[in-house]
Amino acid sequence: MRQSESSNATHDSTKKYKGINNGWFTETASMWPGQKFSLALENYSEDAIIHHQKSEFQEILVFRSVQYGKVFVIDGILQLTERDECAFHEMMVHLPLFSHPNPKHVLIVGGGDGVCLREVCRHSEVQKVTLVEIDPMVLRASKDFLRLVPPELLDGSDPRVEIVHADAAEYLKEEHNHCRFDVILADTLDPLGPAESLFEPEFYEKMHDSLKPSGIICIQGESFFIHLNLIRDLFFVPLRSSLTLLLSDIFKPTYWYITGGQIGFILCRKGDAKSCRNPVRHCKFQSDLKWYNRQIHRAAFVLPHYIQQELSEVDLWNRGGFDEFSVPERDDYDKDRCFLLGCSIQ
Repeated sequence: MRQSESSNATHDSTKKYKGINNGWFTETASMWPGQKFSLALENYSEDAIIHHQKSEFQEILVFRSVQYGKVFVIDGILQLTERDECAFHEMMVHLPLFSHPNPKHVLIVGGGDGVCLREVCRHSEVQKVTLVEIDPMVLRASKDFLRLVPPELLDGSDPRVEIVHADAAEYLKEEHNHCRFDVILADTLDPLGPAESLFEPEFYEKMHDSLKPSGIICIQGESFFIHLNLIRDLFFVPLRSSLTLLLSDIFKPTYWYITGGQIGFILCRKGDAKSCRNPVRHCKFQSDLKWYNRQIHRAAFVLPHYIQQELSEVDLWNRGGFDEFSVPERDDYDKDRCFLLGCSIQ
């Protein structure tokens, strides 16, 4: 079926999309109670709806908005917009990859829109990148309708790219993935529906086992303002999985349409706790980027004072078993073996 035919075939179903009324898309999610977020469709017309489909796993929507260009929605929750996706994806990819001296093998968990894949492939050091996405319809929607990623990265013609349609939690159990990856990027949905298994302790154990020594994991860290308890839990899950083997950092790029205007990530490092505060490689493609640079990299590890206090007061001894924890303000701070907490405020 040609793209134009696919678009026409799905157009009638979009008229029944319950999240769009009177030319406005509205996101209402259980993770963000008491609030809604709306975007106006381009020209206030249903013609602005580019694609709508229910896959085996979830409901996928792509539409044109007035202010943010193309918008990608899964199960009623905004995933990215054309205008500001750079803030999320450039930081999620380049912060961990530029913290690694030679990231040859990279795993992307989720990330079916392909935008993290696009950023990873900018690094000439990367020899192989494996993207594990459970839903093939997400990649198809990205390739045919979002068009934010070079098509050769999604159609199998780039020899560096391997795309696997599988449950990532099951995929990492395979023996050949043991100690395989230099960097793992968990570009997953929120812990709902098909993504729930990706927030379980067993999955973090498998990610840890799949890392090479000194490898780095980057996971979504949610919002300081609304999900502080969840952020604490996200710190303890990798702790329980690998004890002293992980270093965690957190940062915040501004994501205007994300609840509270803030989203974070947690970086975990296997082996000796080496800081990720400074990039260890030169960026050869800076002119191609919209958001990331060396200055933002360094600033990405500065936490608001109240977050430092909240996380430094948690009893890690009883909850995680990690034998050293500190922030720079504490007297017992040890820069070689610690948790470094940080965020960037844009």
